[in-house]
Amino acid sequence: MRKISPEERQIMRRSYAEKIMETVRTEGFISLTILDLAHLMGISRASLYNFFASKEDIILEVTEIYIDYLKKTNHFINNSRFSYVQRLPTVFEQSAFSAVYASEIYLDELKSTCPDLYKRKLEIAAARIETLHTFYTNGISDEDFNPLNPSLVVAQDEAALRKILNSSFMSDEGLSLEESMYGYYEIMKHRTFSPSSLKKEQDPYIKNVVEVIVRQLTKIQ
Repeated sequence: MRKISPEERQIMRRSYAEKIMETVRTEGFISLTILDLAHLMGISRASLYNFFASKEDIILEVTEIYIDYLKKTNHFINNSRFSYVQRLPTVFEQSAFSAVYASEIYLDELKSTCPDLYKRKLEIAAARIETLHTFYTNGISDEDFNPLNPSLVVAQDEAALRKILNSSFMSDEGLSLEESMYGYYEIMKHRTFSPSSLKKEQDPYIKNVVEVIVRQLTKIQ
């Protein structure tokens, strides 16, 4: 059997962990056995142990996926070398994925079984909120954004995207996921940018972001 390099092993480890994220999000992980997890990953129990030392190790990797994503997007949102028009779509993408993956059942079980990991998760989530507050505060100071309370703006997006993505809202309203994402981003854009900064045409950065959101969320449905 070909020897797998550490780098390739980590790529495969992450790929397997991604396959269980939807189940962990919707059902939690405490009741899942190693056999359950192997089945969800599409591999044997013996193969699973080639990549993970234990069930806790699997949950560690699942949580690291989310932590790494927030670190990467926080870094971009904080980067003032990019315009606000370029960064707002990433704010939207991050808010959408946070609304989906930070489920109550997952967080409650993480808190009770892996308190240190739960603490790390809370720290990166707090850093995310701080990053968003700084983004909106700086945009207001630069007179690119409407003078709205950043805390209320962030809370509005959290509540709205949870409603859209975690309920029957889209089917009740006859909306596709793509329509919902473009529609809510338009609301964000008009709410956020001052009249003098608002570009009427669709900005070129949101298209790729919506494609990423739709591709990922369609894959897990």
